[in-house]
Amino acid sequence: MAYLKELKVTFTRKRVDDDLLSKPVESAQQVYELFKDMQDETKEKVVVLHLNPQLEILSYEVASMGTAHHAVLEPVEIYRNAMLARASSLVVVHNHPSGTCKPSNADLAVALRLSELGKLHDMILQDFIIIGFGEFYSFRDHGRF
Repeated sequence: MAYLKELKVTFTRKRVDDDLLSKPVESAQQVYELFKDMQDETKEKVVVLHLNPQLEILSYEVASMGTAHHAVLEPVEIYRNAMLARASSLVVVHNHPSGTCKPSNADLAVALRLSELGKLHDMILQDFIIIGFGEFYSFRDHGRF
């Protein structure tokens, strides 16, 4: 006898201020306000926002939890889950427990790979945001996309 696997996708809710979700994601500052509590994490954490065509947040996922120095991130898995969420585009948010938000070489490589995959799948990476202590770095704001 063979077995067939059933894929189940579930969603949980996170309470946020109404005014943060009542408009499209138009700036890195807006995303930072939603996820600035990541600055207090002791391990690297990667969150992916799934956006609809109007840039409204459909859902988000914690894509990776790492160590104090790095998180393993598979770009293919990021896009697979975004497709399941029926996203049109996405934003990746990632913290640096060290407090600095300067992109590492690994951040640059992953962001480039995510951007390339986004173009291939017609699901654009809107931004890659790094959160530090009381500050953030936006790849879009710094002209990297």
